[in-house]
Amino acid sequence: MSGNAYANGHAGGNDGLPPFFRFAPYRLPSARYAVVFERGDSKACGSMVLKWIPNGLDKTCLGVVSTKKVFRLAVTRSRVRRLMREAFRLERPGLKPGFDLVLMGRSRLAGQDCNQTRRDLLWLCRKAGLLAEGNDHA
Repeated sequence: MSGNAYANGHAGGNDGLPPFFRFAPYRLPSARYAVVFERGDSKACGSMVLKWIPNGLDKTCLGVVSTKKVFRLAVTRSRVRRLMREAFRLERPGLKPGFDLVLMGRSRLAGQDCNQTRRDLLWLCRKAGLLAEGNDHA
C-alpha cells in the first residue's frame, strides 16, 4: 500500500479527510475571539466556562481556549482542546444555530472523559438558552 493514508480514505473516517479539516467549517475565526470575549455573555461550571454571542449566520462556530497557566503540559492542553471540540461535535446538532461560542477549560477538565465533558457542555448550553427546541435532555 503506497500513498497518503488521508488520500486513500483510511484515516479520519468516510470522507478521507483528517479531523481538523472536517471540523474547520465550525471553527471560530481568530478575529472573532476578541468580540466574544468583549461583548459575549458567559456561564461557568466546574470544568469549563462558556462565552457566547449571536453571529448572524446559519451555523454555530466554536473556539476553544486552554491556557498554559491552567494546564502546564502541552499534551494536557491539547487533550482538553480535543475533549471540548469532540463534545461540541457530538452535541452540535442539538444546539441553536447562529452563535459564536468560546469554551475555556478549567483545571478539572484534565481529569474528565468525553461523556462528562458532553454533560458539562449540555448543562452550560441549557443554562445559556442555546439548546434547540426539544433538546433538553441535559
